[in-house]
Amino acid sequence: MRYTSTRDRSISVSFEQAICSGYAPGGGLFVPKKLPQIEPKLLQQWSSLSFPDLAKAVLRLFVSPDEVNEIELDSVCASTFQGFDCPNTKTVPVVKVGSLYIAELFHGPTFCFKDLGMRPLVNFLSHFSSKRNRQTTLLVSTTGDTGPAAVQAVSDVSNPLLTILVHYPDGQISDLQRKQLTTVNSPCVHIVAFEGGGDDMDTPIKRIQAEGDKDTMICGINSYNIGRPLAQMVHYIWTYLRVAEDIGVTPGDRDFVLDIVLPTGAMGNVAGGYMAKKMGLPLGKLCCGVNINDITHRAIQTGKFHRSDSMKKTLSDAINIQVPYNFERLLYYLTDGNHDLVKDWMTTVD
Repeated sequence: MRYTSTRDRSISVSFEQAICSGYAPGGGLFVPKKLPQIEPKLLQQWSSLSFPDLAKAVLRLFVSPDEVNEIELDSVCASTFQGFDCPNTKTVPVVKVGSLYIAELFHGPTFCFKDLGMRPLVNFLSHFSSKRNRQTTLLVSTTGDTGPAAVQAVSDVSNPLLTILVHYPDGQISDLQRKQLTTVNSPCVHIVAFEGGGDDMDTPIKRIQAEGDKDTMICGINSYNIGRPLAQMVHYIWTYLRVAEDIGVTPGDRDFVLDIVLPTGAMGNVAGGYMAKKMGLPLGKLCCGVNINDITHRAIQTGKFHRSDSMKKTLSDAINIQVPYNFERLLYYLTDGNHDLVKDWMTTVD
């Protein structure tokens, strides 16, 4: 599997290069050169797997054995889901409530769905850092959910070659999540509060990564990093399989599609879902819920994509986003991979 940029078709890198870079050269986002297809027979084979084993099967589609062998991938997936407060086979319980099904994505160590995408990414980065004997610094900007998940994951892998620097907007995250960030006892973790809104550190972090460092690999792990949406595909496939199982439908039956409703901030979660749909997972509508900082809604309704004049504080701090990174990935797929058009649009936004 090779990866290219949403803005430059000439770029071709490995999985390791893609996740260790964060942004692609030129400011684009990495995407798989070709999305593998999920046939009904494969869904049926996957239906009996535990969540960690399903994660391994899905991630194997995107990670060459030449980069991560079977034993190494087993180790990554096993350590990823340690610390979840439900049986390992039911990492994400899917509960029926009336006519709806609720996928409980909050059973991870930080009680947030970001554990499902962040922990595999950090474990892969730790693996590659050890493999290359290379010091790696991870950069994160957070409005609440991402930071605690990243901090806990780095603390749990406890790799002296891996450190993390987390930035959060002072007074704009929940008190619980501020404490999750600032009470971790790990020499690998560094936390900084800044004045401003949740998106205001994005440009400095992007510039730091572009400039690089000769002695340390610097890697951003917000959801522009392709490792995040790839890992988040897993819970879409898992949820589909559990609902199909409950209603007695054979996985892959094209007469049954599953609509998904989800809260949306930087659009990493919905990007993972849309990529899974493009691969053949029978999903119907992906309905994104936003708060008053409603860039996703405004962009789709008006065709205008730009940050608003100010960030409004809400109770849903974690989705207080003005410029969602993964809108670019969705544009890439919605334009059938038109690199030049996406580059023109996103350069204007930048």
